[in-house]
Amino acid sequence: MSKLRVAVSGVGSLGQHHARIAAASERTELVAVVDPSEARGREIAEKFGTSWAATLAEVLPSVDAVQIAAPTGFHHLIGIEALAAGKHVIMEKPLAASLSEGEALLKALRLAQAANPKLVAAVGHLERFNPAVQALRRLGFKPRFAEATRVSPFPMRSMEVDVIMDVMIHDLDLLLALWGKPVMSVEAVGVPVLTKYADLVNARLSFEGGGFATVTASRVARKKERTFRAFGENAYASLDFATQKLEVLRLVAGADGPEVVPEVVDIVQDEPLKLELEAFYTACQGEAGETVSWSDAFEAMRVAEQVQRAVAKSLESLQ
Repeated sequence: MSKLRVAVSGVGSLGQHHARIAAASERTELVAVVDPSEARGREIAEKFGTSWAATLAEVLPSVDAVQIAAPTGFHHLIGIEALAAGKHVIMEKPLAASLSEGEALLKALRLAQAANPKLVAAVGHLERFNPAVQALRRLGFKPRFAEATRVSPFPMRSMEVDVIMDVMIHDLDLLLALWGKPVMSVEAVGVPVLTKYADLVNARLSFEGGGFATVTASRVARKKERTFRAFGENAYASLDFATQKLEVLRLVAGADGPEVVPEVVDIVQDEPLKLELEAFYTACQGEAGETVSWSDAFEAMRVAEQVQRAVAKSLESLQ
């Protein structure tokens, strides 16, 4: 099978890792990195043995797929440009900067797939590819209540969006995937600390058919913590995203009555971004490969927008 020819658009803190993985994969040829900064673009291109281009238009005729890791505000324009050229696309989360831009991208995707039904469009919700998360999903764990915490020191990036679209959206997407049902209501509070946007947010979600989740995201903490706890029928799961560890406890009938016993979960640790991109490459080459669809990513955006509205309402009450 011939290699998938790819370009990486945007080679900042995350995009450089897109380039690294594309350059190393046996499935791909990294044709070019695209970045408006010539110094940065040439640095990454030299590092991974490829060429630099200032605009995506320069390289589109030479590639099969585009990995978009540019700032969120550019997702809409770059995504439509790539789709109009008939290229496979993986877009870093969130799908777009606003729901209206997300809707425009979905419309462009429908048009592109009408011309080429095999066209692949994915979004980089990489926590779905965390080996611990994949293990939890393989168990078929059905939560009734979940608690997600994602906090870290200020990253000095993504200052054009709030902490909801920056990091909380990872957990919102994961909750939607685990529940498989829509969010019915959202309550949230949040405050800006270091930017003009909310940097610390706590949200409470209720799901159709019952079930609740609380989600906390902060980019003003002293240290990183990325954890997820879920409670189901006679079962409890505790997951650490950073260490890729999963603990599952179940209530079972023992010889002397009910017992809480640990369940052994085998996890082979790996880099989530690599797993995510390899799945995208596999799908582009017509093989089975799980990706996060643009429609799924849009649903996560929709819930994130509900959280944003709730936070804005809470801030009004403080004035």
